[in-house]
Amino acid sequence: MKILLASKSPRRRKMLKELGVKYTLWNGEADESVNKEYKPHSLVKLLAKRKAYAAYKDVKAKDTLIISADTVVVLGNEILGKPKDDDDARRMLRSMSGSSHYVYSGVAAIYNGKTVSDYEKTQIKFRDISDSEIERYIKTGEHRDKAGSYGIQEKGGYFVESVKGDINNVVGLPVLKLRNMIYKEFNIDIFDN
Repeated sequence: MKILLASKSPRRRKMLKELGVKYTLWNGEADESVNKEYKPHSLVKLLAKRKAYAAYKDVKAKDTLIISADTVVVLGNEILGKPKDDDDARRMLRSMSGSSHYVYSGVAAIYNGKTVSDYEKTQIKFRDISDSEIERYIKTGEHRDKAGSYGIQEKGGYFVESVKGDINNVVGLPVLKLRNMIYKEFNIDIFDN
């Protein structure tokens, strides 16, 4: 059996590699357009399923486990995806300063035509962040490809006061949730391949 990761995220790739999961990468495209009325948990599950299904349609390989994920940050009622530009990143970081937000990651898997999905939710509290700290962070460029404009595993982690839940989820891949879902549905342990 082969594992195919349908994700362009370098963080997801790194996490799986560090866990010893042997996989190949699918770099195709999936439709990520959505209706803004989706609840966060439904949105991330839908987008993760779309990525997995796009890879499945493209590859059509038997005995290949396709896995994918999608992550968003939610502050109040606003879903914060990847920033459009530096000004958007500044706006997001200022709005999260001194408050709590949630990170949702959806995971999906397809094996021999059967699809499963789930999600994880983690609460993050930011300390008060000064405008000068935000400007220094923006200059690093680290914010550009990250939901909510920060990476907890990088310099953005210095903004975090507390984490309630799975920190791997905040990085972008709730590996335990993914492993348990796949094991339960397909009797496959991704850590044993």
